[in-house]
Amino acid sequence: MDAQRLVISALLSFVACGSAAAIDWPKTYVVAEDTTSPDGKYALIVQNAENGAMNTGPIAGTDAVFLANIPEHKVIGEIKDVDYFERMNSRHLSAQWLDDSSACLVLESHWLYGVYGVHVVERTGQSIQQTDLMKRMLAMINPAEDRLNFYFRFETGPKVVVRATVPARQLEQTKSSAMFRGTFDIPAKRWGAVNVRRVTFQEHEAIESALAADPKEYIVVSRKAGEVADAAAHANEQIYPSEEKRFKALDELLNDVYAADRILLPAARFSRLKDEQREWLKQLVAAPTLTDKSKLMQQRIKVLQDLLWQD
Repeated sequence: MDAQRLVISALLSFVACGSAAAIDWPKTYVVAEDTTSPDGKYALIVQNAENGAMNTGPIAGTDAVFLANIPEHKVIGEIKDVDYFERMNSRHLSAQWLDDSSACLVLESHWLYGVYGVHVVERTGQSIQQTDLMKRMLAMINPAEDRLNFYFRFETGPKVVVRATVPARQLEQTKSSAMFRGTFDIPAKRWGAVNVRRVTFQEHEAIESALAADPKEYIVVSRKAGEVADAAAHANEQIYPSEEKRFKALDELLNDVYAADRILLPAARFSRLKDEQREWLKQLVAAPTLTDKSKLMQQRIKVLQDLLWQD
């Protein structure tokens, strides 16, 4: 389950990293969780937990992160401006890959404060090219901040479609929010049209819910011990003890997503959506069982969520 001014002319920070063939796979480095490419050949490698924070890696004074070829056990290049070690306290590092494993989005986040690093990393032979996406987003949302709630989708091009909002810490201070929307063209290494929309605290909550939630993860599990234990293994799933409770939760999510559409869609498109929603409600009323209604609700939420990703 993504959020999405003042310095409009802020430049992208682009780094072309040369071949790292001279750097052997460091002995204390391991493959970082949540970073392996779809083809299984590439991943980020980080200092292991035993040696983390000791700054004993190949680049003095840092816990540098590298992109590596796993089968060949070779380092391709350093991920610049990223400092992380295995199971680093309160922090998380991930790499979200294109399907062809040619590029990834490296995300640095804090479990409480949000995302503080977003880098597009492309493989080009035995080197990498890296682009920092955070600077443009922060410049437009709030240059005084250093973290975001970040959501994205990959699209053909390839492109990264981005939605970003201010983190909860800032909301507590300002009681107002903003949403960044933009599309980054990976081969061209540039942003397409970008914009920022100021929103109220209440609007922010609806947008966050709409971007973060996955209706497919709303499931019903009985109170049997075995089933509850099995369901607990799926940390991202929203578990409900009855169909009635699931339906109520889905109804609340639908209202949030519809509200986000009302906030963000052009007036003419939302006007059409209201008519479409009335027709869909007839299908919902006609559904014979509560389970059928929940399935229709899940499908409809997905349709309404997809509208939030159209520029």
